[in-house]
Amino acid sequence: METKTATANLTEILAKKILSSEYKERTLLPSENELAKSFKLSRTTVRSALQALSAKKMVTIMPKKGSIVNASETWNWLDHDILGWLSNIEVNHNDTSHLMAARLIFEPNTSALAALNATAIDLLHMEEACNEMQKGVEQGDRGLFNQGDIKFHRALLIASHNPFMIAIGDVLSKGLILSFNRTMDENLPESMPAIADHIKLMETIRLRQPDEAKEQTRVIVLNAIRKRQETEPNYIPHIG
Repeated sequence: METKTATANLTEILAKKILSSEYKERTLLPSENELAKSFKLSRTTVRSALQALSAKKMVTIMPKKGSIVNASETWNWLDHDILGWLSNIEVNHNDTSHLMAARLIFEPNTSALAALNATAIDLLHMEEACNEMQKGVEQGDRGLFNQGDIKFHRALLIASHNPFMIAIGDVLSKGLILSFNRTMDENLPESMPAIADHIKLMETIRLRQPDEAKEQTRVIVLNAIRKRQETEPNYIPHIG
């Protein structure tokens, strides 16, 4: 007997095929029978997986016609599963550029709040994160650097001490991690200026300078966008 796990696994497989454009927007998915045969699962499991994707607005199930992939603009991009799946595949320029635009809108205002509300513990966590980034460079450990980067932005979010911002940030965090992964320097020593920028941001927060913190965060995100443009000349961020 197939389990809920089988449905969850199939939902993830189909979602990733949609996210990677293997199943293109506004096209019909294979029929339930075809999917059941291809994945050696029952039609009940296939139907449950399609219903899960429909709940996330990735597909529309049309009786007697099949399931069509919806345009990406209609997907529930704040869904934890979608952002999690997205972080594990190679995605197109549009998806990552939208994420960078979200960072540019969201993070500067979070930093301004952090400058007003951060505690000594919050600042300690930011400092620890910067040290981790530094160790990552010194040890040539990309994973350690990335971990420190993520910790810094998480500490920044917590330092806002605004429950609504934290809730929104938690939902966006997987998407932000994806944007970090797409803007890592190939040569880790080249990330030293990024560490200096993070330390400068931490100091504006320590000194209770919300305007300066906001502007410094814009510098960090815009530098990340420039890195993408250097490696991908056709990359254009979707900034309103």
